[in-house]
Amino acid sequence: MRRTFLAALSFANICYLRVWSELLTYRRWDTYLMTTPPKPVEYYALIANVLLGALILTGLAALARRLLPGSSYRIAEMLLVAAICIPLNAIRAVLSVQFPLLKSPLIELLGMRGTLVLGAILGLTGLIVVVFYHRRAAGIMVAVLTALSPFCVVTFGQALFKAANYDDTAYRNKPAAARLPVMPKLQRVVWVIADEWDYRLTFLDRDPTLPLPEIDRLRGISVSGSAVAPPGQETPVSMPGFYSGKLVNYVDHDGARELNVRFHGENEDVRWSAERSIFDQARALGANTALLDWYHPTCRMLNSLTYCKWWPLAMQHNSMGEGFWQILPNQTRSLAETNILSLFGRTLTGEQQAGVYHSMMEEAQKLLTSPDYGLIVIHLPVPHAPHTYDRRTRTFTLGNKPYKGYIDSLALLDVTIGELRHIMQSAGSWDSSTVLFTSDHMYRDAEQLDGKSDGRIPYLLKLAGQKEGVTYAKGFNAVLSADLLMDAMRGQVPDAASAVQWLERNRQRTTGGETPAAQAGSGTGESGR
Repeated sequence: MRRTFLAALSFANICYLRVWSELLTYRRWDTYLMTTPPKPVEYYALIANVLLGALILTGLAALARRLLPGSSYRIAEMLLVAAICIPLNAIRAVLSVQFPLLKSPLIELLGMRGTLVLGAILGLTGLIVVVFYHRRAAGIMVAVLTALSPFCVVTFGQALFKAANYDDTAYRNKPAAARLPVMPKLQRVVWVIADEWDYRLTFLDRDPTLPLPEIDRLRGISVSGSAVAPPGQETPVSMPGFYSGKLVNYVDHDGARELNVRFHGENEDVRWSAERSIFDQARALGANTALLDWYHPTCRMLNSLTYCKWWPLAMQHNSMGEGFWQILPNQTRSLAETNILSLFGRTLTGEQQAGVYHSMMEEAQKLLTSPDYGLIVIHLPVPHAPHTYDRRTRTFTLGNKPYKGYIDSLALLDVTIGELRHIMQSAGSWDSSTVLFTSDHMYRDAEQLDGKSDGRIPYLLKLAGQKEGVTYAKGFNAVLSADLLMDAMRGQVPDAASAVQWLERNRQRTTGGETPAAQAGSGTGESGR
């Protein structure tokens, strides 16, 4: 019985290997994307899960030996061998950090059909082992698992040490800038950046079943760019470019409170926190500033923010919940799903994404109805995956639609733009404000959706008092937005005609409107720790 328990303990421990890796082996680089270090309750829940799993498996093994006749016991052995898929998948998940082909990029390499064929081959091989070699395989499994059981002491000890030495000091936001008296002469500016909003799928190749009345309405009263390039191909690069007003080639996470940035045309990295941003410029003019950010922990780095909140990209490690009794089952549930696919329908990351969206919209309502802020920037997590909004039911119940779900997320963005407009209209600030709606990059998985892609992003600039739309067809890079909006705040861009003139004068400043090849430090994709 002791050997059985040790094998079961080791089996359970390896099943949670991905979770252990997230809690124990995160690097300094990873801390940039974390709201806090792993909390003690996460370690306690994982230890409890491993012990509970070991006890259940030991009990089932004892019952099988006592109650099952020979033929039925063979079935139990087959089930044991088949169950090795769980710890093997945990090992795959951990190795995929170093070997990306072990996760979703494999689908892009082989295609969905090729991936299914590979899965069928591996499944058939496993079935042969389970049916014809289960007894030998079961014996080998138990021996190997028993030999690996001392590693449970290592993981438990590391977990208890981390829990006892929890410190979140480095993860706290900077103090808010002192509130300034409202300057009525300054033009109020609202800048909304919808993450991964695609120009082609919104305007040129829109799904015929997808109405976007709010976006079309906004386009009809805005300066609409039809050849606008993003500051970069991904959020890590684009957002520092947007806020600084300069193209970024390279970023590297330097702990929880700093991002090293390589600007286009420069030979050395600089600290993002030391760079002058649009918030510094607005505050120098006398405006209070507010930021609701997603992905980047901007509140920990940038200055001149009167109000700031940020939310991380939803990943498995930060989507388990808060309390012990919420985290306990979710750690186990996470073994049966990925960031975008789940046996339970909507993933935990999908639930996290929906929660972030609702929290951000609540904060946006507070900011947009307050007259205190001259510059408000909102970086929305839609239409970026995971896609949770079901446009047919208008509920956040969508699951397991990693690519086609983007169409539903476009519908959510349309609803969101309508809500933001309604909030500002109710507050009496819509007509008197300059509002820019744009994106940080196009939909990078567009080819998986309909076989085509386009590098352009939407760009809808509504000047204060503007009632008619104007299309601007010449190319420029959206990184100019910070300078354009600051000139609008100064009153130097009062209407659509002056905005067009401003673009004519400045559009060539950013390499003819093209985006430099986005590069990143090791692992600087939109990923978690």
